Amino acid sequence: MKSIRKTLTRRLSFFISLIVLIVLLAADITVDTWISDEFERSMINKAGMLMTFVREDHDGLEFEFAGEFLPEFEGTTESEYFQIWHGEDIFERSDTLTMHTVRSLAYKSIPVDSILSEDIKLPDGRSGRVIYSRFIPQIDSEYRSELLNNKQADEDFQKPVLLAYAASVENLNFYLWFIDLAFIIAVITIPLLIRLTVRRVVSSALKPIDELNKEIKAIRFSEQNQCSRIKDTASELVPIVESLNHFINENYSLFLREKRLTSDIAHELKTPVTELINLAEIAIRFPEEYNLNSEFKPEVLKISERMKSIISNLMLIHKYSVQTLQCTDEIDPLSLVQQLSTKLNQKRIQIISADHSHSILTNAFALESILTNLLTNALQHSVENSTVTVAIKHANKGPLVIDISNICINHLNNEELAGMFEPLWQKDTARTSTENFGLGLTIAKTLANGIGAVLTVTGDMQHITFQLILNQQSTD
Repeated sequence: MKSIRKTLTRRLSFFISLIVLIVLLAADITVDTWISDEFERSMINKAGMLMTFVREDHDGLEFEFAGEFLPEFEGTTESEYFQIWHGEDIFERSDTLTMHTVRSLAYKSIPVDSILSEDIKLPDGRSGRVIYSRFIPQIDSEYRSELLNNKQADEDFQKPVLLAYAASVENLNFYLWFIDLAFIIAVITIPLLIRLTVRRVVSSALKPIDELNKEIKAIRFSEQNQCSRIKDTASELVPIVESLNHFINENYSLFLREKRLTSDIAHELKTPVTELINLAEIAIRFPEEYNLNSEFKPEVLKISERMKSIISNLMLIHKYSVQTLQCTDEIDPLSLVQQLSTKLNQKRIQIISADHSHSILTNAFALESILTNLLTNALQHSVENSTVTVAIKHANKGPLVIDISNICINHLNNEELAGMFEPLWQKDTARTSTENFGLGLTIAKTLANGIGAVLTVTGDMQHITFQLILNQQSTD
């Protein structure tokens, strides 16, 4: 099963770590390059400074160097090295070269005004880098005109000078290695820290879901006052909470309905069972009483048929409550109502319809059962000798509407009207009637749903109207 918590933690950790590692890698490469470039630039600058110490005048080439100001070339601090060639002859070298067995740097022939950088092993054994630069020495301004005039006569005048400057790169390599080590440690530790942080953040963000789950688990329909709405939560969960509250309310209503239905069924069956027991006890106690025995069998049959009717109707409701019926029968509603009126032998039924009939495709069994139950209900519960009106309306290319109206014996309020389609509902809460069980309207509602029709009830004082809307297409 896929976990939202684990998926969020895994993906957020991966993408955040990837972004951080890319930034760290770019920073590591940039810093390494910058340090290396700065080291290279510092060597070039120091080589340039040494080049400014080389001058030429009428006495020849001079090197104006003071070691006390540059102790690194005297060996008192970290040793650095330089060597100068005039032509191919060694002109000058640092004192640090005289302290080791190797007393000279390698000579390189390079063009004038060019620079060459190489990695070498220093005379003291350390790793280093050397900068070679070939240049023309500068001339003091006071001697420049005189010496330039003598240039053609002196072949050695203004020969190029080669400078080699070498320094250790061990500190540089240490800093570069330290930066790389820090990068490696960051690569290992940062994803772990990110994962731990993301896990805490995700857990905190999903806390409303956990709270919602606890509230749902705490709901108990069977316990009094335990069915309550879920409290407000995070805005992202509001649609889910609203749907859950609707679901809870619907299920709680169904729970109460089933609870009431179970009680009503038990009550309806208890009465005939009690009557059967009483009849059986009387027949056993007075076996010689002929009159009792002659009345016993018809009464038992009547009670049994009543129980059978209740059970059959309940099974019918259960069967068609989850079933869609095929609407393939061509029925004329006007003719059907007329036939049912004749069958019920009731002259109180008044039919109001258009001049011509309209046939529709529906389910014959369902429509006949619906109309039979509605007409029977209207006749049984209407004022004696009053008229039961059946109005059939069929708009052009629209639904067919059948209204069945009557005047009730008793006034019905809105709450009672809303419960009329509930199983075993009766106006008489004492259930004194032995013929009506409160299942007829429920069967009509169930079958109406099965054929895609809409059955509603409205009332005004004692006047009540059942409306059946059939959405099937006309065959005319």
